[in-house]
Amino acid sequence: MWTDEQLTEQGWSVEQIATYRTEEATQAVTAAADRVISETINLEPAHSDKILPALDGRSKAPMKGAPQMLTQSSISAILLVAMLVLVPFSLYSISNAEGTQGPSGESGIAGINGSDGSSFHLVSSTDALPVCDAAVNNQIFFIAVDAAFQVCQNSIWTPIDLTGQSGLNGTNGADGTDGLNGSDGTEGNDGADGTDGLNGADGENGADGSTGLTSLIITRNEPNGLNCPNGGTIVETGVDDNRDNALSNNEVDSIVFVCKGESGQDGADGADGADGTNGSSTGTMMAARLSAAPASMGCNGTGELLEQGMDDGRNGGIAQNGILESSEILFRTLICTLFDVKMVEDINNGSSSNPTNFVSINSTMYFTANNGTASGIWAYENGNISLVYSGSVLNIRAIGSQLMFSGQDQGLNVKPYVYEPSNGTAWQITEIFPGGSSYPGEFTLIGTTVFFSARDSTGSTGIGLFDLWAYETLNYSVWKVEADIQPTSLLAVSSDLYFSAGLNTGNTELWKHETSTNTTFMIKDINTGILSSSPENLVLMGTTVYMSANDGSVGSELYAYDVTNNSTWLAADIRPGVAGSMLSDLTVMGTRLYMQATSGTHFELWAYESTNNSFWQVTNFQSTSGTGGPSGFTVFDGKLYFKADDGNGAELWATSPTNDSVWLAQEINPAGASSPSNFYAFGGALFFAADDGTNGRELWSLGAFSQNISFV
Repeated sequence: MWTDEQLTEQGWSVEQIATYRTEEATQAVTAAADRVISETINLEPAHSDKILPALDGRSKAPMKGAPQMLTQSSISAILLVAMLVLVPFSLYSISNAEGTQGPSGESGIAGINGSDGSSFHLVSSTDALPVCDAAVNNQIFFIAVDAAFQVCQNSIWTPIDLTGQSGLNGTNGADGTDGLNGSDGTEGNDGADGTDGLNGADGENGADGSTGLTSLIITRNEPNGLNCPNGGTIVETGVDDNRDNALSNNEVDSIVFVCKGESGQDGADGADGADGTNGSSTGTMMAARLSAAPASMGCNGTGELLEQGMDDGRNGGIAQNGILESSEILFRTLICTLFDVKMVEDINNGSSSNPTNFVSINSTMYFTANNGTASGIWAYENGNISLVYSGSVLNIRAIGSQLMFSGQDQGLNVKPYVYEPSNGTAWQITEIFPGGSSYPGEFTLIGTTVFFSARDSTGSTGIGLFDLWAYETLNYSVWKVEADIQPTSLLAVSSDLYFSAGLNTGNTELWKHETSTNTTFMIKDINTGILSSSPENLVLMGTTVYMSANDGSVGSELYAYDVTNNSTWLAADIRPGVAGSMLSDLTVMGTRLYMQATSGTHFELWAYESTNNSFWQVTNFQSTSGTGGPSGFTVFDGKLYFKADDGNGAELWATSPTNDSVWLAQEINPAGASSPSNFYAFGGALFFAADDGTNGRELWSLGAFSQNISFV
């Protein structure tokens, strides 16, 4: 039998010990009652096929030989046992002395068997629970480590709450002694300056000062000599102390010699005089104008059109107005900047190699392609192309001197890999999802750490939520930064990571990971409440992050976020109303932002100028082609190149930010559509994939421009 002290050492509370003692006393009284009944009842009960339940919840065998009638002494004995059962266990604390044994009463009639009851059992933890089956059905167990109860019902363990009604509040304890005074807090910041007080009244005028002295300056010729070998001018300055308007020798304070050169050359020319009035135009005056050449003139780079003529008013023009009008033009000269557009190499002869995923490290450009025999990573350097790694490769990003990509293991599961160009080897950095595809992507380098999205399970939906992960390139460690937030559009801004994310509630907003504090949090709730603003296409211009987002009132439009002051604003509402312009493909070019968007009719190329917050439609292709709008915007040589379809098939087009002129850079497939894509500027050329209709989809480039002048 455990003592109170032993139970206390095992962590039992006073209330638990008292309950335990009550159960002990009850069991003792029950055992006594069993003995009395067994001694007084000699006949079988009326229902001998029933089993009498024991007090501990287990069934006992039926009693035989119980008498038909109970004597007075048996009844007295049963009443005595019943009274003992009802006596509170508080008698345990009053006296432990036992009284003399009274005479046995006559045996009473056996009662009807009761239903199975529940009993309490004590186990140390949930691991110690028995199998929940018919043997322990409806039994209650107390879990010591959790201080909680569980019941076995229908073959399942279920937590239950047996907490009774709260007791009365105890009396207040005596007041404790005052604690020591805490240390003084840090001083607060100075308050803002108060507003300026009212101007005071003007003071009285002071007494007039004495008349000041006059400064004088005199010049005279300096003959050839020590001061000026070729002669010159001496300049003397001083104060007229005696007020005689003459600079005496004793009043000279400064002397400067201005000497002539060796040949005594003239001084510098004076400033130009004002322009004279314009002369009037004559009928024989030549007029000219220079403008951007229209795309129809065939310049695949830039083009300028020089037009000349006589300001004579011929063919209905206005004579002698100083303006060259169309009817007065005599000559037109086209100055074309021509680019050399060519197929770099037919990697998969007779079929398509489908080059994509262009990246570069120093003087080498890497991309993925398939030569019909092997697919993997290809390298382009100094005009030479070679296969450097064979295998399944997706989502390449350059991380310092290495490449990081999504590859497949032997089980065809997609995992995170790193490629080392110095020795041509690749390896899986870690096992994020054993036996499944983690689908890593958007590898973004900050310092020496690569951040990326990946999943480590399929979850209950069979798809799985994606987490934000990190890979340290110095020690090859990999860890989960934030779980179940579905990160997309990862963007490095200085030492911080900005991205679109949402917890499993689905509220997708603008998030940030601070590397200095190693914290991840929502930085802006653009669409407040439970709905998402779904920011996408994050790009950086200076200290401003531009993105497409929906605040719940204007649809998906162009939003801006300033990283220096945490402010957000609607930059451009291209399609007023709740529908939104559904912009995408955001591309930064200086202070200008280009994107694909719709004002409600067609998807076209739009421009946004950050210096004055203006925006406008640049192209008008879809109204005639009826196909997808311009896409793949890439900056090269001060111009924007992209894919567009004017109704004759998708080809390579360009626009200049100086005048918004748009022209066909090259028609690669005259008989159809070359559909150029995956544009990448590298080494003074623009690389891309295109199909000329003969060689399949291969690697092309635009570069090596020249000028051509012709009369038109």
